Amino acid sequence: MYCARGGKKTLVLGDIYSSQQSMGGLYENYPGFPDGIQGIELSERMLSQAVKFGTENQTEQVEKIVALSNFFRLKTENWQYEAKAIILAMGASHRAIGIPGEKELTGRGVSYCVHCDGALYRNKAVAVVGYGNGAARAVLYLANIAEKVHLLSSREKLVAEPVYLERIKKLSNYSATFGAEITEIAGDQFVSSVGFKVGNTPRSLKADGVFVEMGMKPNTDLAVALGLDMTPGGYVKVNRLNQETSIQGVFAAGDLTGGRLQVATAVGSGASAAISALQYLG
Repeated sequence: MYCARGGKKTLVLGDIYSSQQSMGGLYENYPGFPDGIQGIELSERMLSQAVKFGTENQTEQVEKIVALSNFFRLKTENWQYEAKAIILAMGASHRAIGIPGEKELTGRGVSYCVHCDGALYRNKAVAVVGYGNGAARAVLYLANIAEKVHLLSSREKLVAEPVYLERIKKLSNYSATFGAEITEIAGDQFVSSVGFKVGNTPRSLKADGVFVEMGMKPNTDLAVALGLDMTPGGYVKVNRLNQETSIQGVFAAGDLTGGRLQVATAVGSGASAAISALQYLG
């Protein structure tokens, strides 16, 4: 929106529906929406506003970026584009647990998106694996759908915002096991149980679905291939004053750059990156 309003030919490449924002469910802490707003609606509104000012959008995924003498070539599966400045905003993806059965049963009981798949488990038993705000939100969402919601957390307590903790206390179909080390997800064609240890004691929990909320990892493949400097934590390194990366003409914003992974902070860094790109282009 900033770039288009600034008079530059602007193209957005990628699918907004696969973003963390779109899959985040109801946002109650984004300014201007006292009753909350669904993440997918917020994404659609943002794109619509940008298009209104002249932004183009193609849902193609960028597979490679090549830095040439005075411009960049972006290659997708079917096409290629050229640009004098780039803003990288690939966001982050859910971290996997990394245990037997997780990969094999993904889409068959293992999910990383409660808002995408939660409705499939109406009146069933589900497990949520995690320890933070994401796990808390997943528990609250699933409690309205599933017959039973069981939290399996490696921490000694659920570390989440007080408003979530107070709501969870009032749930009648919720239970939790803390200090749990997940060892496997079992099932023939679909998930049937989750294996874990508390201390040295092996245990098992029957569940029809497992929702993984283990935090996020940045989607940095394009940035690494381009040769950008990274932080020790694996995020794209930027100048926080203007969102510049280590390559001139390349800016980055949002969860890709670390910090507080919030929609509000992503929007702020995106605006800063856009203004910097405008100034770079002249």
